[in-house]
Amino acid sequence: MTEVDWLSYSLQDFLMFGPQVFLRLFIRLNQDVWPWQLLIVPLTLVVPWLICRPAPALRRLAVWLVAAAWIVSGAVFLIRYFGEINWPAAWFGWAFVAQGLVMVAVATVCHLEPIPKRRTGVFTGLWLTGVVALPWVTVLQSGELGAMAVFGLTPDVTLAASSLVLAIMPRALLWSLLPIPLLWVLFSAATYWALQMDWLLLLPAATLIFLALSCWLSPSSAQSRDPQSVHRDPVRR
Repeated sequence: MTEVDWLSYSLQDFLMFGPQVFLRLFIRLNQDVWPWQLLIVPLTLVVPWLICRPAPALRRLAVWLVAAAWIVSGAVFLIRYFGEINWPAAWFGWAFVAQGLVMVAVATVCHLEPIPKRRTGVFTGLWLTGVVALPWVTVLQSGELGAMAVFGLTPDVTLAASSLVLAIMPRALLWSLLPIPLLWVLFSAATYWALQMDWLLLLPAATLIFLALSCWLSPSSAQSRDPQSVHRDPVRR
């Protein structure tokens, strides 16, 4: 009898809020942090320029900016706003903060390889897609411009775009940076599915696509596919 009762529940039965309440969080956030968006957006747009420069210090600065976006979106949106109506979101908020601190440490201590020159255009295009196009998904879902999901303030857009930055991370540490993004993708996708917010499902889907593309954008991937690399390093077998 107990098993039948559990099977009769759906994901939506475990949520104590509806779509309108959730989308209202984005509006409240944008109202509360205004006019900081005027600073956040320009910093967001300069990230691909920093990453694609040959100077290691600029790449390090870019990763610090992305790490700050993780920390802020976790501490502000997930803990302060979403955590009030969904307690697992608060735990994810602390995980986002921890991930951001790890990224700061990695960027400070480790060498960050540059994006291959022939792929910098692709990286820039994907980054702009993530930070310019994806924020409109919440607008399409809610029908209100004030619900825009700004990079650095909201977790899904922040995670999707910053997945591309994993391309320059050291391969030895890459796997340690993947669990939190993948767990959030599962959690957010399940939440949006339960709330029947079809537009928002584009956000976790975009994150998975960007994660896959970050492997292709990585310098090590480019070198392994470069036929001239064999002639430059004939001793290695």
